[in-house]
Amino acid sequence: MDSSSFGVSAGYSGALRYGLVNVKPIEIVETIKRFGVKFKRITRTFETLKPSQSYKDYVIFENKAIFAKIPVPDWFETEKLVKLYSQRNTEIYENDTEMKQAIEDLRKSRKIGKPLLSFIRFVISRAESEREEFLEAEAHRFLYSNFPLSFYNRFVVFDNTFYDFLKVLEQIVRLHEFRANTARSFKMYSRHIEAMKRRMIPILDQMETCIFLASCLKKYAIVWNAKSYDEIHSVKFLDIGKIDYSEFERLSNEFKMKLTETRRFLLSYDPDFLQKELDLENEPTARMFGKLVMFPSSYLTIES
Repeated sequence: MDSSSFGVSAGYSGALRYGLVNVKPIEIVETIKRFGVKFKRITRTFETLKPSQSYKDYVIFENKAIFAKIPVPDWFETEKLVKLYSQRNTEIYENDTEMKQAIEDLRKSRKIGKPLLSFIRFVISRAESEREEFLEAEAHRFLYSNFPLSFYNRFVVFDNTFYDFLKVLEQIVRLHEFRANTARSFKMYSRHIEAMKRRMIPILDQMETCIFLASCLKKYAIVWNAKSYDEIHSVKFLDIGKIDYSEFERLSNEFKMKLTETRRFLLSYDPDFLQKELDLENEPTARMFGKLVMFPSSYLTIES
């Protein structure tokens, strides 16, 4: 059981902030000569704003915050857990050449077009391709545990919420990039891009808090079921008897409340979200059971 997997949201929130918010539009004026005639060519592209911290520093800060929030067993040292998880997060990021290339393509886009929309659609496509794998992984974890189905079902709701969050971002990017591309002056072009960023930042902030609480809950369950540092990323069975249930309820309720709040927050951006909200309780459970019945019967005889 790979504890580094938290659904499609795992490594995407930072990439979205880096790709869509941490950018500045620039205008490049070139003098070119064709058929003996000189004229100016004006293109618009993006440059990266210098980040306040590296990705490695970011994940270290995030993991420090997580392990400051959850209790750690006596057989582990908090600093070593932070280092272990941060190294794993950084390795996953560094090996994601496809995402890096998508961001690089965004920066190299020197034409009037829709590079920002292309980027968010790339992220959505990646998320879509991983959703079934994530659902199967959660069903697999359920079979290798005695935690209630509601624990896993909530992460499926969370995964659905993250996907809806991506679709809301897509709507915002489509609208503002269209307005930017129809602007006659670079000043107005820049204003539309900045307006887009201002609309996205509160949504990213909301979703990142939800991701943080999801990570706290899942890491709490995993760390207390791991016997050694080597087992952190490969816990074979999650036993609810090995955790403090009152602490589990505290973390679970915080996550549930933030998840509900996030879904209501997205509703203010997407009126169609109301219909999805009506199916919130039943649809994820049905999908989870659908995956469970697909497993071989040998999986269903696992003992703790």
